[in-house]
Formats: sequence, structure tokens, C-alpha cells
Amino acid sequence: MQRILLLLCNFVLLIPVTGLAEMLRPNVVILLADDLGSKDLGCYGGPVKTPVLDRLAAKGVRFTDFHAGAAVCSPSRATLLTGRQNLRTGIYGVLQDQWHDMHLLEREVTIAEVLQKAGYGTAHFGKWHIGMSLGNRVKPSPTEHGFDYWFGLPNGASPSHKDPVNFIRNGKRVGPMKGYSCQIVVSDAIEWLEKKAHPNQPFFMNIWFNEPHHKLAAPDEIVSQYGDLKDEAAIYSATVDNTDRAIGRLVAKLKAMDKLNNTLIIYSSDHGSYRTDRNGGLNGNKGSNFQGGLRSPGIFFWPDGFRGGRVEKTPSGSVDLLPTICGLAGINKPNGVHLDGADLSPLLIEKGMFQRSQPMIWLSPWSGHLATLREGNYTLMGYRGYQLPSDQARQNELLQQMAKMAGIDPSTPNLGSRVTNTTFTSPEYNRLKSEFVRLRTFQEAWIPTIKAGGFSRFALYDLSTDPLQKQDISKQRPEVTERLKKKLRTLYQDIMADAPEWPRTKEQAAGNKHHETTSNRPDPEASNTDTADLLARIDKNNLPEGYQGSFHQTYVDRVMAGLQPEQRARVGELWETKRRLDPEMPNPGASFVRILTHVAVAAEKSKHPKAAIDPKENAGTRASTAKNDVAEKQMQIHRLTTTKRSRFDAFAYVNRIPMEREIDETADDLSGRILGRLANQEGRVLVKLPPGMNRDAYQGFKIALDSGQALHAGNCFSCHQLPDCSLATSKPATPSLRNTSYSNKRLQQVMKTEPHRDLQLDEGDLSRLFALLKTLTDVPDADFRNLILNATVLDTSGDLE
Repeated sequence: MQRILLLLCNFVLLIPVTGLAEMLRPNVVILLADDLGSKDLGCYGGPVKTPVLDRLAAKGVRFTDFHAGAAVCSPSRATLLTGRQNLRTGIYGVLQDQWHDMHLLEREVTIAEVLQKAGYGTAHFGKWHIGMSLGNRVKPSPTEHGFDYWFGLPNGASPSHKDPVNFIRNGKRVGPMKGYSCQIVVSDAIEWLEKKAHPNQPFFMNIWFNEPHHKLAAPDEIVSQYGDLKDEAAIYSATVDNTDRAIGRLVAKLKAMDKLNNTLIIYSSDHGSYRTDRNGGLNGNKGSNFQGGLRSPGIFFWPDGFRGGRVEKTPSGSVDLLPTICGLAGINKPNGVHLDGADLSPLLIEKGMFQRSQPMIWLSPWSGHLATLREGNYTLMGYRGYQLPSDQARQNELLQQMAKMAGIDPSTPNLGSRVTNTTFTSPEYNRLKSEFVRLRTFQEAWIPTIKAGGFSRFALYDLSTDPLQKQDISKQRPEVTERLKKKLRTLYQDIMADAPEWPRTKEQAAGNKHHETTSNRPDPEASNTDTADLLARIDKNNLPEGYQGSFHQTYVDRVMAGLQPEQRARVGELWETKRRLDPEMPNPGASFVRILTHVAVAAEKSKHPKAAIDPKENAGTRASTAKNDVAEKQMQIHRLTTTKRSRFDAFAYVNRIPMEREIDETADDLSGRILGRLANQEGRVLVKLPPGMNRDAYQGFKIALDSGQALHAGNCFSCHQLPDCSLATSKPATPSLRNTSYSNKRLQQVMKTEPHRDLQLDEGDLSRLFALLKTLTDVPDADFRNLILNATVLDTSGDLE
């Protein structure tokens, strides 16, 4: 007996320690849906029949407070693969390879690379959407991100989920294929499993489905189970059902190979659904930083690894996947890499204590909701304090045209997503849609503005008592708000310091280089005396003639548009260094303009080396005429063709107050965006008032916007909306406030009747609202021009809120 034991011991000693560890490690499969809502699946109370996923959830751990890495596609996928906030990884927004240089930076460490290094075979199947080479834009492929094999798509399946023609295998186009995308993807995954060179090697399969993203398609026999064959809701459900059936084939294969019990299967979605009926009534949808855009399914299955049949309520998300997989597989986390996610393995294996070293954070620099911070039951939302160029009028025009063509009610909530995710198509519709998508697409030229910007205001929600995020409690819980604001700002600055600039150099923009080792920002540890000296000299320059703080963003946009990509990158580089060297600069806006002017003047000199250029001149407009002519050019006065010529219109014009809602923006969101801009202007003492508009009228405007729970709780523009001061969609239409003849006494009487009596407004508030009403009276054309030209800066150092 002793001899047998001795032989067994010797046998074990002959097995390398690493080999023994690999034998015990789980296989890993990540299943990711595209545009799936948190309430689509049967196991989450949804309408779709998903028996396979329901069984995985029942035998595993189902998370009820799980979140995607972002509210839109490319950023979410970058976060999932790296465990890092997407801006750190190089992905700012939804990626269009034909328009963007940005991609998942090759320096980022992915789940595939971690597992590949630990001895796993790795393969990716399905949608990628974090950067593939196109034309002169050469980007890392899945191979450079740790995958031994890949079979997938740069973005969506074309022309639809049915019979796609754009799959690529290891860099080579496959050509037309028969069947539905989800089934094609799983078939290739099964074939890879069967043909693996090392059958006993642990494996990682990253399977990212196209369903239920448009353009929708599913077998008629499945669609008919949910409704009419042309009903988009039925087709949508059928694509989810079909995906569940495809997953069932994969699970059956793993079971037949005796690998199912030792396979960690993780299922989620890249963000919330574009369909308002599939997010459980949560506030927001796809693209929103509210819970409706972020909440996703979270299913973890591993029979050999942890006890199943459990529901886990701890807030978590796909940002946690990399550290969690490392924890479950007994693999070290990437060395020297800051992870924004946390290891969920203590929750899954029910051993040890789960800890999150930092709050969860989501950033949308192109959105009004710049940031969402989650800590415990609290969610703090930060609204952006900078403006980005946007042809909102044209976007709305295109939306209305597409909705009419597709037979979609223009008052449908989340109309933007609705019209771009319909099954309707025609050549003209596709043309309009292409223009619409282009107008909404993130622009890399915005990055310096984003990096120079920050927050305007904040809202706080307690999800334990208000899961639908209906009530902002920031004023009731000031101590919580201030604590989370401090954490948000600190984390935001850290992320923005990591976020690279795009495009970076001419060489990279031309596609001759894609391997990144460091970001484009200056090395914080490196001494850069030359740059510091240059910035000191730039600080001594006067602001360009004609520049006005009230037109800061307009000026910046105009000058930036005239620069080449490498010059815009130079602006960003100098600005990053300036912020690092002088974080307490008294007037950041002026400092940025000085840097921008320095680069613009240098660019002009390079084109006209013999020309004498005065650095005091406006780099965007060198012509100088009479004082009023210059002022009119700088202000671009062009509203005299409109009928909106009141003092209020002049006030809105000189302060660049947004006058139209963005697509899918609520009245409350618009109010918040305006208040944020005013707060930003106040902080820089840049609010301007035209003659005849006083401080009381200005405060009345803020009261009319305020949707908080304190005394000033008017939010008049929820009904009397900008720009026409009437809400056309209300039934009956709310009367316009323009050119009204209310007296102060009459206003007080009106505010005591329904539905106004519930508003907590004192006499001082009513007096200020009355002052605002008087600014809505139209004036003659000549007077309106003078209102703009003679506006004066309001001293905001006093009692402004």
C-alpha cells in the first residue's frame, strides 16, 4: 500500500505545476447580445422564450443589477474586453472605421491576452466593432488583441441577419453565407472546438452576436410565434429566440464533449434596448446613461466552480469580467494596468469579501449626460459643461422625413433609435439615414474641447427607493452629493489623462502605423522644460482681437475647423501639459484660446512664411473694418430674417443658449443643459444681458428652468418650451408666453390656480418671473440688432444662485 502511495506521489510530482493548474482551470465562454434589453429574456420576466438561457441562469448565478460597459456599442465592448473605462482604451464613441482613426489601442491588455498567456486557446466569433482596418486606416485586428483565431464582422451583419455577406475569417473575406447570423457564428464556434489542435487545452471563446440589433431577420416559423410576420416587435423577439436556440446548440456540444461542467459561461448585452418596451420601464434606452441604457442581463454559469440556483443583487457589470475571470481561474491580473472593474469571484464562490476599490463610472463625452457614477444605491449624474458643434435642426429634419417614410409616429419616444433600427428600407431612406448617422457620429476633432471641458451640474438618485430615477435628490442629500462629486471629478480627471488624442500624427492618420506604446499626452513624470517655457510665453500673449468670452465655443469651433489633424493634436498636447503644470489656472477658457491662437498663427505662418502676422489678430478672421462691422461678423448676426426678436432672444443669442432639444432629449434634459451652460458662464463671469434685461429677469429665466425639489421649482419650460415658448405636442397646446400682457398681479392669480398651485414659489420668485415675461415682447429690427451689439457683462460675483 505504501509503495502504491509512493508511486502516486511520484507521478504527481512529474506533472509540471503550470500543467496541473491548467487542468483545473475552467474553459471560458462569453456570450454577448447586441441591443438586448434588461427585460427581454424569460428568466428576467421578459416576453421572449429563452429556455436555454433560463436553464443556465437557474443552474448558475443571475445578477439583477448588472450593467453594460457603456450605453452604446463600441465603448461597451472595449470596456468588457479590458476591464477599463472605454476612454482609457481609445474608444470615445460608436466607431465608424471609414470615418475614424480611433480603435482599441494595441497597448491595452484584453481578456484574450491574459488567458492566452496562461495557456488558453483563444477565439473570437461574431461582431467586433472596436476597430478593423479599412482603406488607408490600418488598425489592430483581433489577432493583435490576443485571439489565435477569429471569424467575425467589423460591425453589423449585412444586408441583414439573414444570409450575411461580410464575414471575415482571420483577415480574409469569406463571401456570401446562408443562414442567420447567430446560427452561423455558433456553427463556426462548434467547428473550431472540434478541430482544436490541442483538445485538452483550456479555451476562451468570445461570441458576440448581432441580434437583436437591426437590420432584423429571423425564420418565419419563429416570428409567427410572436405576432405578424411584418411586426417589428415580433421579428425582434424572434431574433432573441433564434439566438437562444443557437446557444442551445453550443451548450449541447460542450456537454457531448464532457466540457460543460468545467466551462464558465457568461451572458450579457452590450447595452439596453432601443425599444422602450424592453427595458423594464427604466428611465432611458440605448444611448442613455440612465439605467435603461446601462442595465443588462448578467448570467454566470460554472457547475464545477460555484453553487447555482442563486440570484445576486450586488451592483456589477461587464467592466468586472476581466478581474473576475482572473479570480475564478487563479490567474494574476495584468501587471501595471489600472483596472476600473472589480473581482466578483467572492460573490460567485461565496468565499472571501467582495470589495470595489472605486465606484463604477460611465462616460459619454458626446452626450448631455457626460458621466454617471454608481456607488452603493446612489447614482450621481454629471452633465457636460461644454458645447459641441451639432446641426440639430438638420438632424430633426431628417428624423421627421425618415419617420414619415417608415410610417413611424414622430411623437414616438426615443425616435432617433426607432427610425434607425426599423426594418423599413428604400434607397432614399438609406441615403437620409446615412446623412443622419454622419451628423450624429462622434468627431475626433472634438477631443481637445472635451478634454478642456468639465461638468456644469449634477443630479443624484437613490435607486433603492427610486429605481426609475424620477426624483433628483441632490438638494435633499447635499453631503452625499458633495462626496460623490469629489469622487467623480477625481476619477474623471484620471481617465481623461489616460484618454489618447485622435488622430495622432500624419503617419498614423495615413495608416502607416497602428502600434501604440504610449498615449499622445505628455509623460507626467518627464521633465519638459521647453514646453513649460513655451506655455509661459503663450500666457503673456493678449487674447485675439475680436474674441469674446460669450462666444468662446463658437470661436474655438471655427478656428479648430481650419486646422489640420496634427495641428489639432498639437493644441491638445499643449493644453494637457498646461493643465498638468497649472491645475489652478484662473481662467481656463482664456488659456485654451491663447494656446489655440498660438498654434493657428504658427499654421498660418507655415503657409505664408513671408507674411507679417500679428498674433493679436483673430486667427479665424483677419479682415478688420469698422468696430460695429467687426462685432457683427464675430457675432454672426443673422436672425433678422426671423420673427423672434425679443430681448430674451437677444439674451439667448449672445450667451449661445441652446434653443432646440436634441434628439431623444427630454424637456428636463434641455433645461439642465441650459442651466449647465449658464453655470459655466457665471463661473467665468461671462453672462451678458442686453439693454432692458436686468438681473431679476435673468434669475426668472433660471427659475423657469429649475426642476429641483427646493423652493425654486418652476420648470415652466416643461410646457412652455424653447424656442417658441409653447409645446406643440401637448393636448391642448400650452398657450405661448410670447408677447403676453400679464401684469404682476395677474401672474400671481394664475399661479394660485391649477396646475400651478403646487409649485413652491414665493413672491420674490413671481416678481422675477414677471421680469422674464416682459423680455418676451418683440422689438423692431433695428432695436434687436442693438440689443445684441450693446449687451453688457453681468457681475456674477453677487447673489446669483
